[in-house]
Amino acid sequence: MSENTNDSKSRVISNEDYFAEVQRILREGKEVRIRIKGNSMLPFIKDGDTVLLRTYQGEPLVLGCNILAKDKNKFVFHRYVGKKNGQYILAGDGNLVLREYVGATDIIAIAYMHYPQTGGAAVDIDRNWARLRGLGWYHLRLIRRIVAKLKR
Repeated sequence: MSENTNDSKSRVISNEDYFAEVQRILREGKEVRIRIKGNSMLPFIKDGDTVLLRTYQGEPLVLGCNILAKDKNKFVFHRYVGKKNGQYILAGDGNLVLREYVGATDIIAIAYMHYPQTGGAAVDIDRNWARLRGLGWYHLRLIRRIVAKLKR
C-alpha cells in the first residue's frame, strides 16, 4: 500500500506552524493560497474564502491593498488604510473600531486574488476598483457604527 493516500480528513496545526510554512514558501519566491478564518474582512472576503498571496519585498504599498502581517505575535489579514509615524495602519473591512499599526518588517505578503468558497469567479483584489471599494467602506466606519448602535 502506498504511503501517499488521499486522506480527506482535516488536520489541525498551530497558527505559528502554519504561517511559518507559508513564509517559507513565500521566501522560495512562490505564491501561496491561504484560507481566511474569521469575519474581520466582511463584507468583501468571508470566512472560508481563500486568497492568493505574493511576497512583500519592500515595495511601496498601494493604499487599499490587502496584506498579511504580523501584529504583536499574531497574524492578521487586513486592508492597508494609511500610514502614520512610519507605521502602516491596517483595518479589517468588518471592524468598526480596531486598527493595527505595523512596521514594514512586519508585512509578510500582499494578496492579489480572492476565491470565494461559494465557487464564484475569482476576483482580482489588486485592481483599483477593489481597493477603492474597500477604502470607501473603511471611511464609512463612523456611519456604520452609528447604524449598528441604532439597530440595537
